[in-house]
Amino acid sequence: MKRMLLGFCALALMLGLLGLVKYPSVQAADGFNIITSPLPIKLNTTPGKTVTTELRMKNLNPQNETIKMGLMKFGATGESGQPNLFDLTPKDIYANWVTFTPSQFVAEPNVWKTVKMTIKVPPEASLGYYLAVTFSRANQPGDTAGQSSVKGSAATLVLLDVRGVDDKRSLNLLDFTVEKKLYEYVPVDFTVKLRNTGNIYLAPTGNIFITKGGKPVTTINFNDVGSSVLPASNRVYSVPWTSGFPKFKDKVVNGKPVYDKRAKPVQELTYDFSQVSKLRFGKYTAKLLVVYDDGKQDVPMESSVTFWVLPWKILLGAGVIILVLGFGTFVIFRTVLRKAKGIRKPTRNAK
Repeated sequence: MKRMLLGFCALALMLGLLGLVKYPSVQAADGFNIITSPLPIKLNTTPGKTVTTELRMKNLNPQNETIKMGLMKFGATGESGQPNLFDLTPKDIYANWVTFTPSQFVAEPNVWKTVKMTIKVPPEASLGYYLAVTFSRANQPGDTAGQSSVKGSAATLVLLDVRGVDDKRSLNLLDFTVEKKLYEYVPVDFTVKLRNTGNIYLAPTGNIFITKGGKPVTTINFNDVGSSVLPASNRVYSVPWTSGFPKFKDKVVNGKPVYDKRAKPVQELTYDFSQVSKLRFGKYTAKLLVVYDDGKQDVPMESSVTFWVLPWKILLGAGVIILVLGFGTFVIFRTVLRKAKGIRKPTRNAK
């Protein structure tokens, strides 16, 4: 009987620990290797003023690099917030407002270099300007005039807000959803879709409040890095809820993420038994509160969504264990009862 109990327990444990998937890793190719800071830069000023900021870069290559400063513009691509860089045209007169000190320099390996960016804003300027400051190799081979390629370059995005009477700051909450209504384990992926209906970039912030049965479970920050929504464009934010036991995490091998054949991160199920109290089970409600500044006050926007978390493998394992223990208890109780009846029977015959 003990062997049977141990066998059923081992089977239940194996069922509860299923879920690991393995794929080969993909490594990034070598190339122009520098890092820049900060990223991005947001500047606020008024017409007729001069504004400055510092740009920093570090050369991660083992040899010196001669770096030249350049300027492009950027716009939103799709709804993911990925910027698309474009060459400046003669109509982009704001390029004449910008100077760099120095405009070209030698970057030694692993040494931070600082470049001062000065923007002299004329009195007639207004609204927003979206600049991409490029760090590239001087005399880079293959340079072709008129191309928007930044191969062999790194760009720092600069959002310049020139406040004026024509400012219109308006944001709409289009959607708040979950990727699916039923999850086995966390993370739960929330999607927030916003549209900027004004003419100035906006950086909304807020929280997602998760409750179960009306009781608070946790609070997740929304856009605490301050990513912006550009005018006349949509932006979709992905916000994961990762606190739970067990949970899926991106797989890392030798410090590098692993990707599948579709270039998506491979995930593996992990068990941190110090977090076992955070086993997620049941129906949850997530309430989103987003706030943006319209220039006069904070404007709130709200939405909510419900979803389920059902860790069926764990529930199945627990069910098997309960059945085994219940069956074992029944067998033991029945055996004891039969023995008790066998002891009392001779006594009745003696009478």
